[in-house]
Amino acid sequence: MLLTIFLYSVVFIYGIIIGSFLNVCILRIPIKQTIVSRRSHCMTCNHPLAWYDLFPLFSYLFLRGKCRYCGTKISKQYPIVEFTNGAMAVLCFAFAGFGSDTLRYINTFVKISEEYEVLDWAASVYDIGVIILSCVLCSALIVISVIDWRTFEIPVGANIVILILGLIRFITLGLVDSRYYKMYCDLIGKEPSLWEAIYARGRAMELIIGFFVMSVPLAIIYYASKGKAIGGGDVKLMAVAGLFLGWKLIIVALIAGCLYGSVIHIIRMKVSGEGKQLAMGPYLSAGIVTALWVGKDIVTWYSGFFN
Repeated sequence: MLLTIFLYSVVFIYGIIIGSFLNVCILRIPIKQTIVSRRSHCMTCNHPLAWYDLFPLFSYLFLRGKCRYCGTKISKQYPIVEFTNGAMAVLCFAFAGFGSDTLRYINTFVKISEEYEVLDWAASVYDIGVIILSCVLCSALIVISVIDWRTFEIPVGANIVILILGLIRFITLGLVDSRYYKMYCDLIGKEPSLWEAIYARGRAMELIIGFFVMSVPLAIIYYASKGKAIGGGDVKLMAVAGLFLGWKLIIVALIAGCLYGSVIHIIRMKVSGEGKQLAMGPYLSAGIVTALWVGKDIVTWYSGFFN
């Protein structure tokens, strides 16, 4: 238990450090500033920040929310984004059931057919890798949500990051499943064909289907409405997220995102007089996170109606 708490604490610290970089992305990307070569600076007085001004969360609290050099109030976005990214990183590990035993017993029994199980390390390593990729996915979604909320535009770079995450997951899942399919073939004395070795258990193909299953219908709506019904960035987001999640979970993500957008925006229209136009990025991102964390449970629950 104590080891698990320690591990989650390390994850949270990692998350708030990355969250500090996310703030840089959120502020600089819309105004076309570089996010890598220029030092962090006050957005009001442009004074470069010292290393002791850059501790996530703690610097904001120590400086009482004001710039050390010009006294201007620092936006609350900084600590909120940092804390949110740290919390989401912890939740990615928690919803995946990660604990101290995950590292202690890295070898686990893997069912490679109805009759056979093998004790192997690859599945556990892959699962841990997916959790880390999920943390990066959540970070990209935070950037997308804040920028789209402010500018009604999803940055291309954030979608490219998610695309890369999806490709990594696709390749690694294919390798892991091919490994276990080869073990199964060795046990039954079968020589797999090239296609069988690639296709394996079919899980990697679910990710390819996920890339197209929602993005194609949304692209049709986008072109038919000339961009009035949905934005091009939203279509690309659902495509690359589908490559990461797979076709079942991306459907859950879209449904959840549309529900969030409908309910929350109607409330905002009634309470604060918001117009009909809304940025879908934050709501789709929330739907993607929902599918990432509890999507499998939702699919299992829904499938139970047909059993």
